[in-house]
Amino acid sequence: MTRTRCDFYKIKGFHETYSEIIKNRIAGIMPKDYTRMGPAIRHSANILKSIEARTKLLIAISDGKPEDWDAYKGEYGIEDTRKALIETKEYGIHPFCVTIDREAQSYLPHMFGEVNYIFIDDVKKLPNKITDVYRRLTG
Repeated sequence: MTRTRCDFYKIKGFHETYSEIIKNRIAGIMPKDYTRMGPAIRHSANILKSIEARTKLLIAISDGKPEDWDAYKGEYGIEDTRKALIETKEYGIHPFCVTIDREAQSYLPHMFGEVNYIFIDDVKKLPNKITDVYRRLTG
């Protein structure tokens, strides 16, 4: 809610093993408040910059347009997110978006690029789609 309160939740750190604790964190993911994407993308990029890896992916899972309680909506939210994604690419990080938003075609190509997002109509398809996305981006 506004630029003074952007929450960021880490589900699994790079040095944590995939365990029951991590599975429970994943199972506990729920939508909250608004979608102020720019700050979360910038924070994620800063984390990824410090990781040694041949390929770095930033996969955003989104339920809709960048929007917040204040003026962060419409063109402003989209352009801030787009700018954050451009900055991310400058670090050699490949951003991609998975969305359930049926209106995504109207704004995601401008933000992520024509081929850097997919729409899924059923959240139960997400595990298989993420695997497909990973293969496509690293193959």
